[in-house]
Amino acid sequence: MLTRFDKPGARTTAAEISRNFGHWQDRAMQGPILVTHHGRPRLVVLAAEEFERLSEGLAAAAPAAANGEVISELSRDNFIANMFEGFMFFDADLRVRYANSVAVASAGLDPRELIGKRADSPEFGELGAILAARLRRVSRTGEAVQFESKGIFNPHRYFESKAFPFQGGVGITFSQLTEVLDLRRDSEVSRARSQAVDGLGVVSQLAVNAMGFIEEINGAFRDLVGFSDAHVLGARLVDLVAPPHRHDFGQAMNLVMQGRSEAYAGRVDFLVRERGHVEVKLSAVRQTHNDVCTGLAVACVPA
Repeated sequence: MLTRFDKPGARTTAAEISRNFGHWQDRAMQGPILVTHHGRPRLVVLAAEEFERLSEGLAAAAPAAANGEVISELSRDNFIANMFEGFMFFDADLRVRYANSVAVASAGLDPRELIGKRADSPEFGELGAILAARLRRVSRTGEAVQFESKGIFNPHRYFESKAFPFQGGVGITFSQLTEVLDLRRDSEVSRARSQAVDGLGVVSQLAVNAMGFIEEINGAFRDLVGFSDAHVLGARLVDLVAPPHRHDFGQAMNLVMQGRSEAYAGRVDFLVRERGHVEVKLSAVRQTHNDVCTGLAVACVPA
Protein backbone atom coordinates (compact mmCIF):
# COMPACT_ATOMS: atom_id res chain seq x y z
CA MET A 1 0.00 0.00 0.00
CA LEU A 2 1.37 3.47 -0.90
CA THR A 3 2.01 5.89 1.96
CA ARG A 4 1.22 9.56 1.55
CA PHE A 5 4.90 10.21 0.62
CA ASP A 6 5.11 7.33 -1.84
CA LYS A 7 2.28 8.57 -4.05
CA PRO A 8 3.32 9.34 -7.65
CA GLY A 9 4.29 12.98 -8.36
CA ALA A 10 7.21 15.40 -8.70
CA ARG A 11 10.03 14.72 -6.23
CA THR A 12 13.47 16.25 -5.81
CA THR A 13 16.27 16.71 -3.30
CA ALA A 14 17.06 19.85 -1.30
CA ALA A 15 20.41 20.12 -3.08
CA GLU A 16 18.80 19.89 -6.53
CA ILE A 17 16.13 22.50 -5.79
CA SER A 18 18.76 24.93 -4.46
CA ARG A 19 20.76 24.58 -7.70
CA ASN A 20 17.79 24.85 -10.09
CA PHE A 21 15.14 26.74 -8.12
CA GLY A 22 13.74 28.49 -11.23
CA HIS A 23 13.08 25.16 -12.91
CA TRP A 24 11.40 23.64 -9.86
CA GLN A 25 9.22 26.64 -9.14
CA ASP A 26 7.83 26.36 -12.67
CA ARG A 27 7.18 22.66 -12.00
CA ALA A 28 5.38 23.61 -8.76
CA MET A 29 2.86 25.61 -10.82
CA GLN A 30 1.78 22.29 -12.35
CA GLY A 31 1.59 20.38 -9.08
CA PRO A 32 3.15 20.06 -5.60
CA ILE A 33 6.87 19.15 -5.41
CA LEU A 34 8.08 16.89 -2.58
CA VAL A 35 11.54 17.93 -1.37
CA THR A 36 13.67 15.35 0.42
CA HIS A 37 16.74 15.70 2.63
CA HIS A 38 19.00 12.68 2.99
CA GLY A 39 16.28 10.62 1.37
CA ARG A 40 13.54 11.64 3.80
CA PRO A 41 10.54 13.84 2.93
CA ARG A 42 11.03 17.32 4.41
CA LEU A 43 9.14 20.03 2.49
CA VAL A 44 6.44 20.47 -0.12
CA VAL A 45 6.65 23.28 -2.68
CA LEU A 46 3.31 24.29 -4.19
CA ALA A 47 1.81 27.17 -6.13
CA ALA A 48 0.52 30.19 -4.19
CA GLU A 49 -2.99 29.73 -5.61
CA GLU A 50 -3.07 26.11 -4.41
CA PHE A 51 -1.84 27.17 -0.95
CA GLU A 52 -4.56 29.84 -0.74
CA ARG A 53 -7.24 27.31 -1.74
CA LEU A 54 -6.11 24.83 0.89
CA SER A 55 -5.91 27.57 3.55
CA GLU A 56 -9.47 28.70 2.85
CA GLY A 57 -10.66 25.11 3.16
CA LEU A 58 -8.99 24.74 6.56
CA ALA A 59 -10.42 28.06 7.75
CA ALA A 60 -13.92 27.00 6.73
CA ALA A 61 -13.55 23.60 8.37
CA ALA A 62 -12.44 25.00 11.75
CA PRO A 63 -15.62 27.07 12.43
CA ALA A 64 -17.72 24.15 11.21
CA ALA A 65 -16.06 21.85 13.72
CA ALA A 66 -16.45 24.41 16.50
CA ASN A 67 -20.06 24.95 15.53
CA GLY A 68 -20.62 21.18 15.64
CA GLU A 69 -19.25 21.09 19.17
CA VAL A 70 -21.57 23.94 20.20
CA ILE A 71 -24.57 22.23 18.64
CA SER A 72 -23.60 18.98 20.33
CA GLU A 73 -23.31 20.74 23.69
CA LEU A 74 -26.60 22.57 23.20
CA SER A 75 -28.30 19.31 22.25
CA ARG A 76 -26.96 17.63 25.38
CA ASP A 77 -28.12 20.47 27.63
CA ASN A 78 -31.53 20.56 25.93
CA PHE A 79 -31.89 16.80 26.34
CA ILE A 80 -30.99 16.90 30.05
CA ALA A 81 -33.32 19.83 30.69
CA ASN A 82 -36.28 18.07 29.07
CA MET A 83 -35.69 14.44 29.99
CA PHE A 84 -38.44 12.55 31.80
CA GLU A 85 -36.16 11.61 34.71
CA GLY A 86 -34.73 13.94 37.29
CA PHE A 87 -31.04 14.77 36.77
CA MET A 88 -28.51 16.39 39.10
CA PHE A 89 -24.80 17.01 38.65
CA PHE A 90 -22.47 17.05 41.67
CA ASP A 91 -18.91 18.31 41.37
CA ALA A 92 -15.85 16.60 42.90
CA ASP A 93 -16.75 18.14 46.30
CA LEU A 94 -20.29 16.71 45.99
CA ARG A 95 -21.82 20.16 45.59
CA VAL A 96 -24.83 20.54 43.30
CA ARG A 97 -23.84 22.31 40.10
CA TYR A 98 -26.90 21.58 38.00
CA ALA A 99 -30.45 20.27 38.48
CA ASN A 100 -33.01 19.94 35.70
CA SER A 101 -36.65 20.98 36.13
CA VAL A 102 -37.76 17.52 37.28
CA ALA A 103 -35.12 17.46 40.03
CA VAL A 104 -36.02 20.99 41.15
CA ALA A 105 -39.73 20.11 41.29
CA SER A 106 -38.94 16.95 43.25
CA ALA A 107 -36.85 18.90 45.75
CA GLY A 108 -39.56 21.50 46.22
CA LEU A 109 -36.86 24.15 46.59
CA ASP A 110 -35.91 27.27 44.71
CA PRO A 111 -32.96 26.39 42.41
CA ARG A 112 -30.91 29.06 44.21
CA GLU A 113 -31.40 27.14 47.45
CA LEU A 114 -30.17 23.94 45.82
CA ILE A 115 -27.20 24.93 43.66
CA GLY A 116 -23.94 24.86 45.60
CA LYS A 117 -25.26 22.70 48.43
CA ARG A 118 -23.38 19.52 49.38
CA ALA A 119 -25.13 16.17 49.15
CA ASP A 120 -24.88 15.74 52.92
CA SER A 121 -26.12 19.23 53.76
CA PRO A 122 -29.39 19.77 55.73
CA GLU A 123 -31.25 20.55 52.50
CA PHE A 124 -30.93 16.85 51.59
CA GLY A 125 -32.52 15.68 54.84
CA GLU A 126 -31.70 12.59 56.86
CA LEU A 127 -30.98 10.49 53.77
CA GLY A 128 -28.43 12.96 52.43
CA ALA A 129 -25.56 11.18 54.18
CA ILE A 130 -26.49 7.90 52.48
CA LEU A 131 -26.65 9.64 49.10
CA ALA A 132 -23.27 11.31 49.72
CA ALA A 133 -21.71 7.92 50.53
CA ARG A 134 -22.99 6.48 47.24
CA LEU A 135 -21.75 9.46 45.27
CA ARG A 136 -18.30 9.18 46.89
CA ARG A 137 -18.18 5.52 45.91
CA VAL A 138 -18.89 6.41 42.27
CA SER A 139 -16.29 9.18 42.36
CA ARG A 140 -13.70 6.86 43.93
CA THR A 141 -14.25 3.76 41.78
CA GLY A 142 -15.42 5.33 38.53
CA GLU A 143 -18.22 2.76 38.38
CA ALA A 144 -21.94 3.49 38.06
CA VAL A 145 -24.32 2.31 40.76
CA GLN A 146 -28.07 1.73 40.55
CA PHE A 147 -30.33 1.63 43.60
CA GLU A 148 -33.87 2.03 44.93
CA SER A 149 -34.54 4.23 47.93
CA LYS A 150 -36.95 6.56 49.66
CA GLY A 151 -37.06 10.06 48.25
CA ILE A 152 -34.30 12.36 49.54
CA PHE A 153 -36.65 15.33 49.68
CA ASN A 154 -39.86 13.36 50.25
CA PRO A 155 -39.43 10.12 52.22
CA HIS A 156 -43.03 9.14 51.42
CA ARG A 157 -42.08 8.60 47.78
CA TYR A 158 -39.81 5.91 46.33
CA PHE A 159 -37.31 6.34 43.52
CA GLU A 160 -35.06 4.29 41.27
CA SER A 161 -31.73 6.07 40.81
CA LYS A 162 -28.50 5.65 38.87
CA ALA A 163 -25.30 7.52 39.74
CA PHE A 164 -22.36 7.62 37.31
CA PRO A 165 -19.13 9.55 36.62
CA PHE A 166 -19.90 12.79 34.80
CA GLN A 167 -17.60 15.67 33.79
CA GLY A 168 -15.19 15.27 36.67
CA GLY A 169 -17.95 14.77 39.21
CA VAL A 170 -21.00 12.56 39.55
CA GLY A 171 -24.29 12.68 37.68
CA ILE A 172 -27.44 11.06 39.01
CA THR A 173 -30.75 10.31 37.32
CA PHE A 174 -33.87 9.25 39.18
CA SER A 175 -37.49 8.36 38.45
CA GLN A 176 -40.43 7.60 40.68
CA LEU A 177 -41.24 4.04 41.69
CA THR A 178 -44.06 4.88 44.09
CA GLU A 179 -46.91 3.94 41.76
CA VAL A 180 -45.13 0.78 40.61
CA LEU A 181 -44.52 -0.32 44.19
CA ASP A 182 -48.12 0.48 45.11
CA LEU A 183 -49.38 -1.63 42.21
CA ARG A 184 -47.01 -4.43 43.17
CA ARG A 185 -48.27 -4.32 46.75
CA ASP A 186 -51.92 -4.22 45.67
CA SER A 187 -51.30 -7.17 43.37
CA GLU A 188 -49.74 -9.17 46.19
CA VAL A 189 -52.64 -8.31 48.52
CA SER A 190 -55.19 -9.28 45.86
CA ARG A 191 -53.39 -12.56 45.20
CA ALA A 192 -53.32 -13.38 48.91
CA ARG A 193 -57.03 -12.63 49.30
CA SER A 194 -57.87 -14.77 46.29
CA GLN A 195 -55.86 -17.65 47.73
CA ALA A 196 -57.64 -17.26 51.06
CA VAL A 197 -61.04 -17.43 49.32
CA ASP A 198 -59.96 -20.41 47.23
CA GLY A 199 -58.90 -22.18 50.40
CA LEU A 200 -62.54 -22.31 51.52
CA GLY A 201 -63.55 -24.20 48.40
CA VAL A 202 -66.93 -22.46 48.40
CA VAL A 203 -66.63 -19.26 46.37
CA SER A 204 -66.35 -19.76 42.62
CA GLN A 205 -64.20 -17.23 40.76
CA LEU A 206 -64.01 -16.64 37.02
CA ALA A 207 -62.12 -14.29 34.70
CA VAL A 208 -64.12 -13.35 31.61
CA ASN A 209 -62.57 -11.42 28.72
CA ALA A 210 -64.08 -8.41 26.92
CA MET A 211 -65.75 -10.72 24.39
CA GLY A 212 -67.56 -12.59 27.14
CA PHE A 213 -65.47 -15.77 26.96
CA ILE A 214 -64.22 -17.51 30.11
CA GLU A 215 -60.43 -17.40 30.48
CA GLU A 216 -59.85 -18.57 34.06
CA ILE A 217 -61.77 -20.57 36.68
CA ASN A 218 -60.94 -21.80 40.16
CA GLY A 219 -61.47 -25.20 41.69
CA ALA A 220 -64.75 -24.22 43.38
CA PHE A 221 -66.38 -23.36 40.05
CA ARG A 222 -65.02 -26.53 38.49
CA ASP A 223 -66.67 -28.53 41.30
CA LEU A 224 -69.88 -26.51 41.04
CA VAL A 225 -70.61 -27.18 37.37
CA GLY A 226 -68.90 -30.56 37.13
CA PHE A 227 -67.42 -29.86 33.69
CA SER A 228 -63.75 -30.19 32.80
CA ASP A 229 -61.59 -27.17 31.91
CA ALA A 230 -61.75 -28.21 28.26
CA HIS A 231 -65.52 -27.65 28.29
CA VAL A 232 -65.50 -24.43 30.31
CA LEU A 233 -62.43 -22.45 29.26
CA GLY A 234 -63.11 -20.64 26.01
CA ALA A 235 -66.89 -20.99 26.40
CA ARG A 236 -69.15 -17.94 26.61
CA LEU A 237 -70.27 -17.22 30.16
CA VAL A 238 -73.89 -16.78 29.04
CA ASP A 239 -73.85 -20.25 27.46
CA LEU A 240 -73.45 -21.75 30.93
CA VAL A 241 -76.63 -20.01 32.10
CA ALA A 242 -79.94 -21.86 31.93
CA PRO A 243 -81.86 -20.86 28.75
CA PRO A 244 -84.75 -19.08 30.55
CA HIS A 245 -82.29 -16.64 32.17
CA ARG A 246 -79.76 -16.39 29.36
CA HIS A 247 -81.13 -13.31 27.55
CA ASP A 248 -81.61 -11.14 30.64
CA PHE A 249 -78.27 -12.21 32.09
CA GLY A 250 -76.47 -11.43 28.81
CA GLN A 251 -77.97 -7.94 28.72
CA ALA A 252 -76.93 -7.31 32.33
CA MET A 253 -73.36 -8.36 31.56
CA ASN A 254 -73.28 -6.09 28.50
CA LEU A 255 -74.29 -3.11 30.64
CA VAL A 256 -71.41 -3.81 32.99
CA MET A 257 -68.98 -4.29 30.09
CA GLN A 258 -70.04 -0.97 28.57
CA GLY A 259 -69.64 0.86 31.84
CA ARG A 260 -73.32 1.75 31.99
CA SER A 261 -73.56 -0.22 35.21
CA GLU A 262 -70.88 -0.27 37.89
CA ALA A 263 -71.37 -3.93 38.75
CA TYR A 264 -73.94 -6.72 38.77
CA ALA A 265 -75.28 -8.73 41.70
CA GLY A 266 -78.16 -11.18 41.45
CA ARG A 267 -79.29 -14.78 41.19
CA VAL A 268 -78.94 -16.97 38.14
CA ASP A 269 -79.23 -20.66 37.25
CA PHE A 270 -76.07 -22.31 35.93
CA LEU A 271 -76.13 -25.48 33.88
CA VAL A 272 -74.38 -28.33 35.70
CA ARG A 273 -73.31 -31.70 34.44
CA GLU A 274 -75.51 -34.13 36.39
CA ARG A 275 -78.19 -32.09 38.18
CA GLY A 276 -79.44 -30.07 35.22
CA HIS A 277 -78.93 -26.65 36.78
CA VAL A 278 -78.13 -24.98 40.10
CA GLU A 279 -79.10 -21.54 41.39
CA VAL A 280 -76.20 -19.28 42.47
CA LYS A 281 -75.70 -15.82 43.87
CA LEU A 282 -73.43 -14.07 41.39
CA SER A 283 -71.56 -10.76 41.27
CA ALA A 284 -69.63 -9.31 38.34
CA VAL A 285 -67.31 -6.29 38.27
CA ARG A 286 -65.94 -4.56 35.19
CA GLN A 287 -62.15 -4.62 34.75
CA THR A 288 -60.38 -1.89 32.79
CA HIS A 289 -56.95 -0.87 31.59
CA ASN A 290 -56.40 2.74 30.49
CA ASP A 291 -60.17 3.24 30.71
CA VAL A 292 -60.81 0.39 28.26
CA CYS A 293 -62.81 -2.63 29.38
CA THR A 294 -60.69 -5.79 29.47
CA GLY A 295 -63.31 -8.12 30.92
CA LEU A 296 -65.18 -9.08 34.06
CA ALA A 297 -64.22 -10.47 37.42
CA VAL A 298 -67.01 -12.87 38.43
CA ALA A 299 -67.68 -14.60 41.74
CA CYS A 300 -70.58 -16.83 42.78
CA VAL A 301 -71.77 -19.19 45.54
CA PRO A 302 -74.64 -21.64 45.68
CA ALA A 303 -77.87 -19.88 46.66
